[in-house]
Amino acid sequence: VSKFRITGGEPLTRRGIPEFFQMLQSVEGIRDLGVSTNGTLLGKEQSDGRTMAAILAASGVQSLNLSLDTLRRDAYSTVTGRDFLPSVLSGIESAKKAGFTNIKLNCVLMRDRNEEDILPLIAFAGERGLLLRFIELMPVSTTDVLSEERFFPIAEAKRRIESVHGSLIPEPDFRTNGPANYFRLSTTGQRIGFIGAMTDFHFCESCNKLRLTCDGKLRPCLGSHLEFDLREPLRAGASDEELRAIFLNVVARKPKEHDFRTTYEPNRRMVAIGG
Repeated sequence: VSKFRITGGEPLTRRGIPEFFQMLQSVEGIRDLGVSTNGTLLGKEQSDGRTMAAILAASGVQSLNLSLDTLRRDAYSTVTGRDFLPSVLSGIESAKKAGFTNIKLNCVLMRDRNEEDILPLIAFAGERGLLLRFIELMPVSTTDVLSEERFFPIAEAKRRIESVHGSLIPEPDFRTNGPANYFRLSTTGQRIGFIGAMTDFHFCESCNKLRLTCDGKLRPCLGSHLEFDLREPLRAGASDEELRAIFLNVVARKPKEHDFRTTYEPNRRMVAIGG
């Protein structure tokens, strides 16, 4: 393991989060430390007068993944249940001011919710030098999240983009830490990504992720119920070699494909798995 990404729920609400990042940064061999956040707390001033974004940068965090499904305040409130869009936009500016150059925006595509935001989000990201990815809706928290009426495939999003920007230029050799496929706009050269877990049948082929839940379970796949306990062996005094064997066993159990397209029934909500 050479990369950590701390997720949630919202990880920046955790007490002592800067110290936690500093502990992770001190682990030998770790060369990449990132955070997935909704962005609402990045611009908040802390007791020392610095923003949370500045504190994260000083604590060794190198990359930020921010959820941003819409630029319309009313639509944001509808999707998230909270009127926090101004805080998110302020958080993005605070992150840029703190020196973050690796900021990714993640937009989950939802029919009748945010199709009209696709092109404005591209413009927003392009103006600020941010990497935007469009993600297909997955039934991670509850099965009824995904329905024919709500699902918006990436192929349709591409067509909408190409109607304005012309043919997208594939970039098969460009990779980040996740499973996104990247393209450039013919008009501006801006890079955007697509994560199509539901319609891309090769989606799982390059996955090398493991998820560690807050209660000590190691999961080899987001779209599978498989999970293996680390907490009890740790509390029982397992040696490094015993823990290594557990990790290798979990990696060996990574399924060839996720179960989202079949009979997947979430046994945890996304906030309890790690985004």
